[in-house]
Amino acid sequence: MASYQGDPNTYTRWSRSESAYTVLEWYVFLRTLGSVKGSSILDLACGEGRLSRELMRLGAARVIGTDVSSHMIEQAVARNQPDHEAHIGKALRYAVVDAADEGFVLAEPADIVTAMYLFHYAPSEAALFAMCRQIGRNLKPGGRFVTYTINPDYDFSAQDPAMEAQFGFRYETIKPPRHLLIIGGFEVDIWQWSTETHEAALTAAGLVDIKWHPLELPATRPDLAPQVQWYLDNPSCVVLSAERARD
Repeated sequence: MASYQGDPNTYTRWSRSESAYTVLEWYVFLRTLGSVKGSSILDLACGEGRLSRELMRLGAARVIGTDVSSHMIEQAVARNQPDHEAHIGKALRYAVVDAADEGFVLAEPADIVTAMYLFHYAPSEAALFAMCRQIGRNLKPGGRFVTYTINPDYDFSAQDPAMEAQFGFRYETIKPPRHLLIIGGFEVDIWQWSTETHEAALTAAGLVDIKWHPLELPATRPDLAPQVQWYLDNPSCVVLSAERARD
């Protein structure tokens, strides 16, 4: 689905780095997700598995991480050995799957579906709707969906010049809704879909209670406020949640 240019290991190294952005990235997402203890989880666009591993650490019973990139899945498996090798093939599994694959169906629907960066890789509205259908058919009635995604209201033209220096990434506009995410020598196409398009795709897939959650700092990190207020004034990402309609 995504069109990568450059060394994908550059992205992996960035995703493992710690910065003020990492705090913003995780805090609202995990707070919105809530308890995962004892849950079965499908982690879409799992990359090298950083969220999958965190979900296991937080007490999930089973996690299957999927990604369209075989390279990322290989890294995810490698990262889970030897520390987590007991989970491989048991509680924690990985598979190469396109998030828009209409034929992908879990043997048993998950309690939770997660995705750290997914919808902005949809190059068309049709692809976005297909992603949402995959979420809907693999989620139990009443199950939760939480994703971290490009903010539909983000103003790319007002991108702060401090972004790359402080957070390690920047954007270039190709032709809206298409943009380019640049992390060092790594580049990938992304698309910014409207709030209405996201909600229409989720609703069509049987999801309800759709909510948008703005980023914020945890109360324990007021020291980071001076470093990130410029980003909170025009955040490129937000958290989006929904629930599978009950029968």
